[in-house]
Amino acid sequence: MAYLESDEYLQRKSVRSNIEHKNAELKNAHCMTRAKYRGQFGMRIQAFLTAFVVNVKRMIKLQEALSR
Repeated sequence: MAYLESDEYLQRKSVRSNIEHKNAELKNAHCMTRAKYRGQFGMRIQAFLTAFVVNVKRMIKLQEALSR
C-alpha cells in the first residue's frame, strides 16, 4: 500500500494512460483484436506494420500542428 502512494507509482500511472490510449487505438481502429495471418511470424509482421502506420499517422498530425 505504501508503494501506491510513492512518487514512482504516480509517475508510472501518468505514463500508463498514454500507452493504454495507443493500445486502444491499435485494437479498435486498426483491427488488432484478431490475427489476420497464421502463426507467430504472421502476427509479428501484422503488429509491426500496424505500429508503423500508427506512428506515421502521429508524425503527420504533429507536422500539421507545427506548420500552423
